[in-house]
Amino acid sequence: MSWGKSKNVWTRRSLLLAGGAGAAAFTLTNPIGIGPRFLRPGRAWAAGLAPGMTGGPTGFEGAERYQYNESHSEGRVIEGIKKLKAAGKAPDKLTVLMVASCVPQFIKPLPAGGESVKETWERETGITIDFVSIEAGEIFKKVLQDVTTGDGSFDLYSHSWNNVGDLVSSGGALKLDDLVAQYQPDWGDPARGTPTPETETLLYKYNGNYYCASIDGDFVTWQYRKDLMEDAGNRSEFKSKYGYDIPDEPTTWTEIDNLCEFFHGKGIGHANLLGPFWGLSNFYARFASMKLPNNHWLDEMGNPTLATPEGIAAAEAHINSLKWTSPDNLTWGWAEQYGAMANTKASMAMTFTNMAAINDKMENGQPTTPLTGKLSGWKPVGTKHGDKTVRRSVIYFNVTASVAAKSKHPEAAYLFLQYISSTRTFTRITANPVGGCDPFQKANLEDPFVQQNNHDYMMVPIRETIARSAPTINFAGQGALDNALDENLQAALTGSMTAEEAMVATEKAWKKLLSRRQEESVAAIKSSLAAWPTIVD
Repeated sequence: MSWGKSKNVWTRRSLLLAGGAGAAAFTLTNPIGIGPRFLRPGRAWAAGLAPGMTGGPTGFEGAERYQYNESHSEGRVIEGIKKLKAAGKAPDKLTVLMVASCVPQFIKPLPAGGESVKETWERETGITIDFVSIEAGEIFKKVLQDVTTGDGSFDLYSHSWNNVGDLVSSGGALKLDDLVAQYQPDWGDPARGTPTPETETLLYKYNGNYYCASIDGDFVTWQYRKDLMEDAGNRSEFKSKYGYDIPDEPTTWTEIDNLCEFFHGKGIGHANLLGPFWGLSNFYARFASMKLPNNHWLDEMGNPTLATPEGIAAAEAHINSLKWTSPDNLTWGWAEQYGAMANTKASMAMTFTNMAAINDKMENGQPTTPLTGKLSGWKPVGTKHGDKTVRRSVIYFNVTASVAAKSKHPEAAYLFLQYISSTRTFTRITANPVGGCDPFQKANLEDPFVQQNNHDYMMVPIRETIARSAPTINFAGQGALDNALDENLQAALTGSMTAEEAMVATEKAWKKLLSRRQEESVAAIKSSLAAWPTIVD
């Protein structure tokens, strides 16, 4: 299989330089200048607020979509800050520990020459925001260090959604229920917020209480080479070999595996990640579809279900897929995956949605990568159960923010968190093509700036993926649980144990780990199970 270099090759280094040195796909900063053409300044738009609006950005076409008044979530925030200031309780500054590659979407204006989200907040509240940026792979270490030894220097932490349980268990996150009831964020608004009530529970609550707010949409989504799938010669050869046409919309992992085998035989393997950490999302998605309506990794009493026939079958298929990819796949992270697709050295990837935004762009009339114009997206795939199909994806990593328990200004910190996660401002953030905060709210996905940046062909796959995404582990002990699974899957992938041995070993490790905090784990697991999708096709 040819995975060598070609002209205009996107390498790990070029992706990092283009995107800002990020440790994860979900926080990748897009190359400068690849934004929607109509976001760039060219003529002066009418300035000012729309009738009835009291705050938000002005001065460009479409600004009214991000404006608000006292009846809106952002407007309630501004009124809350005014009351704190009147009572002498508002700080001059809030300090926010933020994933580095997300920072540009807060501090860079949309469009260029306008006003940034940070500037709008500071103008309307008089409170300065000091962003302290840390790479995604290191940020939770910094969070835990501050929780243990800090003196309240941070007001907000950003971290992975998967870290929420460990942060709450450590006493590092403020419970937000009372503030949520007082200021009424629009996270679950049926017209503008999360696609389902279950998604709101999943992203903003832990064990039934509000502790965080999502500022990202890392629902792992299929993206593929449409030029390969539509090629008449490929279609004829595929049908001759497998007895059916290349599907316009694959529904099962069996179809995916057939496509991977076929294109690998033509020198173009898949780019689905299989290595440490990153490969877990791929495995979890396979696993979740193995029962109707869901195959849970833990039952409601906290018992692992990995060493079941379904779990072992999922592990065997996951390991088998190594045959159809680059021999270096086990060392890949997001940058290598994105690079393989950008250089047209791979046929498909189950990955984060911003790969399309980064790899499929025109700039000054020229494609920015060899993949430009050749990409499209699929809805999730799954497993057939009689005449029904369970199609599942997962939420994995997902930049999330919490109010630091030691914050000296917890109410003001919460209000800033509500401001940036509310549907008007968060849409404005995700519309900005310079960072990795990905869209997921209804308002985001209906915004023309967001659609232009993320491509029309991804809108339906993103929506359908969110609706069918299962939660990965985010309760206390998550790191140790995932590490145990990861180590055993890697051992199986490299041939030192079988898939069954890997699942049995992982179950044994999980039982030991879960027994250390059984009551807390069981409560969190039951809460998580209620947020699993129930859609069956």
